[in-house]
Amino acid sequence: MNGCVQLVIQLGSLAIAAVGLIYLIKYVGHTRDIAKQATLQTEGASKPAVIAIHTGTINEPPRLRNIGTGPALDIEWAVSGTQKAGRISYIEARMESDALDVKLNVLQHGAVSSGTNKVAIKCSYRSISGVKYSSISKYDFIAGGFSTAFEDALKFKASS
Repeated sequence: MNGCVQLVIQLGSLAIAAVGLIYLIKYVGHTRDIAKQATLQTEGASKPAVIAIHTGTINEPPRLRNIGTGPALDIEWAVSGTQKAGRISYIEARMESDALDVKLNVLQHGAVSSGTNKVAIKCSYRSISGVKYSSISKYDFIAGGFSTAFEDALKFKASS
């Protein structure tokens, strides 16, 4: 009889330990979700966003401006339809780069190569937390200005 009581106590202890383990596993999963959301929130609060701009006439080279709330690091840019490309180590939030080493004839060549009146400056960069982003600023020679579209690498990372 004494052995039977010990067996029941051991089985009860095993059942309690199993239930505790299940709750621990769920707790770790919820903690991981909270940490992921905190990372996304922090990234959203200090996210870079780089666009190409013209500060003067079309004859002046374009610049890159970070309109985001965080610094843009390791910026690489390239002009579509040309071999023209470059690197900038960083652009602080709400600041702009020096003029890019791009002359008007290079932009016009890119527009001719595309078969349209537009040339694009594609930028890739990363945030301070290492998330990668890219933007494409298209210059329309008829309208006389840039329009920019952004690709958010964080979306792809979060959905995968």
